Amino acid sequence: MMPMGLFTIADYLARNGVEVRLVNLALERILHPHADVRQLLKGYDADIAAVSLHWFVHTHGAIETARIVRAMLPNTKVVLGGFTSSFFAREILERYSFIDAVVVGEGEETLLELARGLEPERIRGVAYRDSGRVRFTGFRKPVDDLERYSFTCLKNYERWQLYVKCSPSGYTPTRKPSFWLAVARSCPLNCAYCGGGREGYRAAMGREEPVVRSPKRLADDVAVLAGEYGIKVVKLSHDPLIWGERYFVELMEEIAKRGVDVGAYWDLTYLPREELIKKALRAFEGGLCWGLSIETTNDRAREGVGRPYSLADIEGFLPLAQRYDVLLDGYFLVGLPWTTREDVERDMDYALKLMRLYRNVYVVPPFPYTMDPHAPMALRPGDYGVRKLCASIECYKKLARSEKWEDWIVHETADLRRRDIAELTLKFFKKLERAYGEGEFGENMARRYSFEHEGFVLTAQPW
Repeated sequence: MMPMGLFTIADYLARNGVEVRLVNLALERILHPHADVRQLLKGYDADIAAVSLHWFVHTHGAIETARIVRAMLPNTKVVLGGFTSSFFAREILERYSFIDAVVVGEGEETLLELARGLEPERIRGVAYRDSGRVRFTGFRKPVDDLERYSFTCLKNYERWQLYVKCSPSGYTPTRKPSFWLAVARSCPLNCAYCGGGREGYRAAMGREEPVVRSPKRLADDVAVLAGEYGIKVVKLSHDPLIWGERYFVELMEEIAKRGVDVGAYWDLTYLPREELIKKALRAFEGGLCWGLSIETTNDRAREGVGRPYSLADIEGFLPLAQRYDVLLDGYFLVGLPWTTREDVERDMDYALKLMRLYRNVYVVPPFPYTMDPHAPMALRPGDYGVRKLCASIECYKKLARSEKWEDWIVHETADLRRRDIAELTLKFFKKLERAYGEGEFGENMARRYSFEHEGFVLTAQPW
C-alpha cells in the first residue's frame, strides 16, 4: 500500500508543470516475481527520485531502494519523505551518503520547489548535506486550506486499475476496487501508540493544529472515486465523528445527495449512536465496515492510551451494529501499558465470545505491535511506564527485515517483557487462527470477505 499523500503530491507536481511518474515497487514485484529491483527500475530516468519512507515498516526497503537508485542513476538526486524519514532526517543523512535530502513535513510545496531547481538552503522543510554537515532549513508552515490539493487523481499512476485491488496482503483480482481518501491531516486526539495523532504528527511533520476538509468537497471526492474510477469501497483516513456530530451529519447528508452506490470503511474513534448509524447507511448504500479498537478488556489500560470508551460502552454499541448489519473488524493490542499476562489471556477468550454472540464481528488476529518512532509512547515512555528498546533509524531498519516476532517488539512494560509480548501475541494469533480453521466462525469470516470481494456468495454453510 502506498501512502495516500503520494497521489496528492503527484497531482500537484503535474498540475504545476512537472513531469511525474509514480512507481509502486511492491506491486511490480508481485506482477514480476522473478525480477529483482534493478530489473524493475531499468529504463527509468529522472532528475529527482523521491522515495517514500512514511511507515517504519518500509525502512529497510526504502533505504535499500535509494541505494540502488543512486547506483543506477548517479546523476539523479535521491530524496526521502514521509513520517519516518522526517522524524529521523538528521540520522538518515548522517548514515547514508547516497541520500541527498529529506523532505521534512508535508511534501507538496517543498518537493515542487526542489523539482523547479531551487537550492535546498532556500527551501523551507528540507534537511540536506552541506560540506559534510547536515543542515535543516526548519519546518515549512503547513497549508491550512487542503482544498488546494486534489486527493482523487489516480491517473498519474499507470497501474491504478490494479492498485485499487490491492490491500496490505497483496494484489487480489477479485477484490472490489477500493481507495483511501484523506479526511484531514493530523488528529485532535493523542492516542499513545499512534504517530498520526496531534503530538506525533507535530513531532514528525511540524503541524501544530489538525486541519479537516469540508464535507462538500469530501462528498464530491466520493462521487469522483465511484464515477470516474469505479471504486466500490471508500476508506476514510479519519473517523468523521472526531470533528463532532454536526460535521458527521453534514458529511453523510452530502454523500447521500450524490446518490452513489459505494460502501465505506473507517476506524472508529468514537462509538456512534443509532441515529448516526442510520445517517451513515443512507450515505453508503454499499454497506459499512468499521474498525473497532477494543484493544483490551482492561478499562484502565484502554483509557490510559487514549481510547474514549469503556468495555461497557463497547458492549452497548455491539447490538446496535448487529441490528443495522454493520460489519466490525475487532482489534486487540498485546503489550499495552498497565496490562498483564492475565489481561491478555482474558482478551483471547473475550474475542471468541464476541464472535459467537455477533456474527457481524470479525476479530483480526493480532500481529506484533511496534511503536511508531514518533508516537507519544515513544516520545514520552516514562509517562506510560514503558521502556523504549529502539530509538534509531538503523534499529527500525533492522527489525523491518526480521521474521522473528520478538524483534518487532520495541518496548517493554512494567509487567511484560519483550519476549512475553511476542509469545502472547503469537498465542493470541494462533488461537484465532485455529478457531477460524475449524470453521466455527465461518459466517463471520464469509461476511467480512464478501464486503471487499466480488462474486462471493454467502450461503448458510459457507464452509
